[in-house]
Amino acid sequence: MPQFEFHNPVRLLFGAGTIDRLGEEAARYGGRAMLATGRGSARDSGLLDRAVALLDDAGLDVTVFDRIMPNPTDEIVDEGAELAREQNCDVMVAVGGGSSMDAAKAIAVAATHDSPAREFLKPQDRAQPTDATLPLICATTTSGTSSELTPFAVVTTTSETMKSAIRSDYIYPRAAIVDPELTLTCPPSVTANTGADVFAHAMEGYFSTHANPLTDLFAERAMTLVGRHLPRAVDDCSSLDDREGMALANVYAGYVLSNCGASALHALEHPISAHYPEVAHGAGLAAMMVTFVERYWDRDPYRFGRIAHLLGRGIAGAAFEESAEYAADAIQVLLSRIGLDIRLGDLGVERDMLPTIVDDARHYMSTAIEKTPVELSREDLIALLEASFAAE
Repeated sequence: MPQFEFHNPVRLLFGAGTIDRLGEEAARYGGRAMLATGRGSARDSGLLDRAVALLDDAGLDVTVFDRIMPNPTDEIVDEGAELAREQNCDVMVAVGGGSSMDAAKAIAVAATHDSPAREFLKPQDRAQPTDATLPLICATTTSGTSSELTPFAVVTTTSETMKSAIRSDYIYPRAAIVDPELTLTCPPSVTANTGADVFAHAMEGYFSTHANPLTDLFAERAMTLVGRHLPRAVDDCSSLDDREGMALANVYAGYVLSNCGASALHALEHPISAHYPEVAHGAGLAAMMVTFVERYWDRDPYRFGRIAHLLGRGIAGAAFEESAEYAADAIQVLLSRIGLDIRLGDLGVERDMLPTIVDDARHYMSTAIEKTPVELSREDLIALLEASFAAE
């Protein structure tokens, strides 16, 4: 048995109706809350008013910051941090998807340190968060990014067109509220894109060089649940059973991500959505996923054979290794069922940008590339993107 570590300090509140505990959880850590959320969906659904009322009822003074966009930027983080300082906020509350939670984490850092957000995102010599970071409560409205359970805050630095991450134990949320009812308002496209991200977190962690027996269990369970529930959740957004299944898959994948980090697929996708902010993160991952597995399944036949079986495409009764070559087909079938059997060219990515994307990944996502159990040169990564660009 290998030596390994597993760590996740986040208090998890899971299940329908757990959003009602938002106020009591936030009140544990402060009396003046900044509630960070996106630009429209939480307000349009009534969730923002509900969240404010829950915080009010718990005795907190609330400052709403509802300017967070998809793929949040360091500029919006600094704007939120300035407001948090002006209002003397002592606890952050994030209500929304991954962008809202990531931005809230970064605001919690920037509001309590002398450096702007970009200093915590630099590839080298970056500033480090300290225990001055504001405590954070997250209530997720998607089953996708697992930001409510991880020590990462992904933010785009506009001056350098760089989508990097703050990584620190100080930005683990103090509590994560995972209420599947909050995901019922997600439209099919958001459900599909965030669900693809769940699968990528689990799969990349499963073959990561940092994988361990516990993360393997969580990864396998997450991929099984995604295969079972994601297509049905996309087809019927009102299915609470499938929303619960995806919420649980996201939790399992979050434990994988927080301990293993990401690998080559995420390393390449971050520069894609930095240069093309309109590209949904999950769609960018989906465009490369099948090609990656087609090229590298033979480097770990046991694990890729397991993936094929978990998705119902393996050879019944055969050794897992004998099913490895079916893993790519199994993933393609899953992506087709959720409308994400797509290529990079379909997303508006330009072919002449592929070397730039690779160079950016090698510049500020090198740690993720190194966690891939395949030695990938610059030429290998460009070839992977070329093969993912358009159907042959």
